[in-house]
Amino acid sequence: MTVLVVGGGITGLTAAYTLAQSGIPTHLVEVSGRLGGKIGTENIDGFLVESGPDSFISYRPAALELARELGLADSIIRPTNPRTVLIRSHGRFVAMPEGMGLVLPTRLRPFVETDMFSPLEKLRIGMDLLLPRDGRDDDVAVGAFLRRRLGRALVDRLAGPLLGGVYGTLIDELSLKAVVPQLRDAERRHRSLLLASLASGREAAARGSGSPFVTLSGGMGQFIVGLTAALERRSSVEIRLNSKVEALERRGGGDFEVALAGGQRVRAEAVVLAAPGPATANLLEGVAPAASAHVRSIRHGSTAVVSLGYRADQFAKPPIGHGFLVAAGEPLAIDGCTISSQKWASRAPEGTVLLRVFVGSHSPGALAGSDAEIVALVEQDLGLLTGVRSAPIMTRVSRSIGLMPEYTVGHLDRVAGANEALDQLPNLAIAGAPFRGVGVPDCIAQGRAAAGRVAEALTGVVAR
Repeated sequence: MTVLVVGGGITGLTAAYTLAQSGIPTHLVEVSGRLGGKIGTENIDGFLVESGPDSFISYRPAALELARELGLADSIIRPTNPRTVLIRSHGRFVAMPEGMGLVLPTRLRPFVETDMFSPLEKLRIGMDLLLPRDGRDDDVAVGAFLRRRLGRALVDRLAGPLLGGVYGTLIDELSLKAVVPQLRDAERRHRSLLLASLASGREAAARGSGSPFVTLSGGMGQFIVGLTAALERRSSVEIRLNSKVEALERRGGGDFEVALAGGQRVRAEAVVLAAPGPATANLLEGVAPAASAHVRSIRHGSTAVVSLGYRADQFAKPPIGHGFLVAAGEPLAIDGCTISSQKWASRAPEGTVLLRVFVGSHSPGALAGSDAEIVALVEQDLGLLTGVRSAPIMTRVSRSIGLMPEYTVGHLDRVAGANEALDQLPNLAIAGAPFRGVGVPDCIAQGRAAAGRVAEALTGVVAR
């Protein structure tokens, strides 16, 4: 009895880890020469550089629970204070009002006093207090939903950069049901989104809640190191790097024959597909073509993370806060910037500044250029925005080309269609960022669920 896990990112590693805990023999295959997928941490001349996500949200418990299981509880850290974030809009920087929730204020006074919006724009936002519920239940774009209730200014300057930046999708294409279903729930319960957000702010204040974002002191790569070490201690687990699965075939007994690059064929009683969406769709083609079609219909985009290290004295003025986001319509190539050395402790040597710059939404064509060309574009924008002129002392470009799932309107229907098409194949599971959440906790939870599904099919007991 063997389970094949395809994909060595955080989802696949968690699935293999969960199966190993139940003693189920597991083979994990990864097409590249390293484990971790989009998660990767490097120490470059004292700079702690993240190639993918640099944090995770704590109110979805899967990542915190896994960190504790791996002995990483003491490594969990929160952002430094003050947690100032700027928005670049209409050619100037404006501080995001204190007490902002997902896209709405949880405190009234800072929002009333902000100069991010004109008095008329604030009045338009305040109309949410009077508008009725729309009564719909179908999926709509986040942009359309918020614009109806709160107006264009909030969508363009806050919701678009915040949500569109995270999901790499234009807010007028982003699925409300898949990304922020709590907004529609808030409208149902409170009628007004502003009243709902202010109520949640009062509840958070009573609990003494801080930032929902946390990370690991040694970087997100600690998850990968911890999971890899846990798997290597298990004799029931085999890990193969530089190994590509070419095809899956269903055998007469219900198990699978797996064709690997180079002509090797292996047998597996169950399979967990935790690869990127396009690869998963290709592998499903031969065994579940309807599921393959649904997965293939999930659009994927591209992005790049450019990390740059500077000496602090290269800036005419010290950078402010945790970073900035760029609103729609700005004549810039970059989407935003995190000042990692100010957001998280121990990210850069003393007297230096570490920046993480995001490229893709505002200038998708830039991703076709060389690393040097992308860095040059980023340096040009940073010179304009921060006053830094001389070249960085460290650069690193990390690209994700055609691998960023876009949760467009109807996304959950596509996922449901894929899962329904797999109902007759309980020993085959799909999981990962293309389906039910792109965040690290979402992917960990999906890895555990996929392992549970195939374990139950094989043994009658759900792996946990």
